[in-house]
Amino acid sequence: MAFDKMDWHAVTFPDSIPYENAGTHIGIYLAWLVNNDLIQEEWLEEFADAIERVRSREMTGRDLLMECFDEALPEDIMVDEALEFTGEYYVTSYIDDFADALAAEDIDSEFSVYLHEDTWENYDKVEPVINEKFEKWRNQELD
Repeated sequence: MAFDKMDWHAVTFPDSIPYENAGTHIGIYLAWLVNNDLIQEEWLEEFADAIERVRSREMTGRDLLMECFDEALPEDIMVDEALEFTGEYYVTSYIDDFADALAAEDIDSEFSVYLHEDTWENYDKVEPVINEKFEKWRNQELD
């Protein structure tokens, strides 16, 4: 099973938006999992080079998603704690948090979540939001 897939999103937006933009929000979350050591050991071993490239910011999470995970965020890559958190957070409010963290006055579209660039600068805007939600979840304070 997968929590999210690029093709689920791509079918909803116009042709003017590049297909890979369907994976930006997923990739940022995947990079967060990688950077917080929340990936199962077997996956760390299988994709060691690519994961190290994410950790060193030579590769984005979206690139990792596309190159190694068949454009999906699968459940079985996560350690148990991440799986539980993702089940409660990602499916209920992550995409809204992603959009809010990257909100731009010049982007006004129902598809705005797919218009953000896949950059480490954007990751750095979203990461603190996920970190805060993760800590709240750990302390059983997540809404």
